[in-house]
Amino acid sequence: MQKRMAGAPFFGNEKDSQRVGTDSLSVVQLDFVTPRKACPPVDKAYVISLPSFRRALRYSLSLADLEPKQVYDPLGMDKATWSRIENGAQAFPPDQLGNLALITGNDAPLIWLAHSRGYELRPLKSELQERLEAAEARALEAERQNALMRELLTGRK
Repeated sequence: MQKRMAGAPFFGNEKDSQRVGTDSLSVVQLDFVTPRKACPPVDKAYVISLPSFRRALRYSLSLADLEPKQVYDPLGMDKATWSRIENGAQAFPPDQLGNLALITGNDAPLIWLAHSRGYELRPLKSELQERLEAAEARALEAERQNALMRELLTGRK
């Protein structure tokens, strides 16, 4: 027989008096992965020649001169998870590719992944770069028209 303890609201169905946690509130959690200094450029030909994503992952760490612990800790993984990823028993979480690139300072695994699916990575142009290219195109067109008008004017004389 179960007896209910009188005067102990935490055993009953009464309202829980604990404070509401932040998980239930609309609070944005900030990532505290700090970017590293730039590492040497990625040898794209070498990355493309690698047989697996795991090898590209290892190359990324070696290029950044990092030990695995320096990578899996900031990514919120434990040693066992990282070991399974390195051994191929578990896949690297795709949503962590951005954080991995911040930590290592390179995109070697992402380059390998894109190429393995038949794509090539290119950085996106910023709005300023696009405006500059448009202005250069307009200047070239104006220069071409100007040269044509000079040619027509000198041909008439």
